[in-house]
Amino acid sequence: MNGFKRFCLFVFSLAGLLSLVALALPWVGPWQQQAAALITKNWYYLAVLEALVCIAAVGLLIQLFRAIFARKNKKNIIVTTVDGGEISVSRDAISSQAAHIIEEDGTCTTVRVDVDARRRNNIKVRARVLPSTSVDVLAKGNELHARLASGLAAVCGDNISSISIEFEEPEEVTSAIATAGPEPAYDPVFETVQAARPAAEQLPAPDSTSEITLDMTTFHAPEGAPDTENHQEA
Repeated sequence: MNGFKRFCLFVFSLAGLLSLVALALPWVGPWQQQAAALITKNWYYLAVLEALVCIAAVGLLIQLFRAIFARKNKKNIIVTTVDGGEISVSRDAISSQAAHIIEEDGTCTTVRVDVDARRRNNIKVRARVLPSTSVDVLAKGNELHARLASGLAAVCGDNISSISIEFEEPEEVTSAIATAGPEPAYDPVFETVQAARPAAEQLPAPDSTSEITLDMTTFHAPEGAPDTENHQEA
């Protein structure tokens, strides 16, 4: 219901209630004399008996015409004619076919399917869908719309005028960001050796599960330390 229809319905309902109250108070209630005395006043007569009653009467006439002339949502829909005969399909069959198409990949569940067939060759399908996990609404919506359009064409032909899909909150909320692996631990020995090497000879960063290996070719004994090789030769 759009805003204008909602406003008209509110005005009609309010005018009808106020009219009933104004007309009923002189007959029932503790203020019968006061309400009867108000009717004799010109401003009260114009506001209640003319304005409010006229608004309520117009609204009631509109509702009456809608009840008489509104199109009925047909239970069986004629989809085509062949050699003077008619081929029809029920709204339940269309609803069942739409639910089967939505649930065939196992990612969504059909909550409700409404089929509007008030006009011939103008079938409107509205489906309410419950995803099992978080989905991309734009991508999944376009996919479901294309599948419903092709699948329902086999049942209704070209009589489908519109397909509407409404997504509800998923049963399970999942994050679309993949979790990264654990970062390698900081190794001060490796960083010291890397800084002492030229850029062309730097070693690749060690894996977090690999062992620490030291390259002793760059290791020099400090001054004053005994020379191990010369001591062994002696």
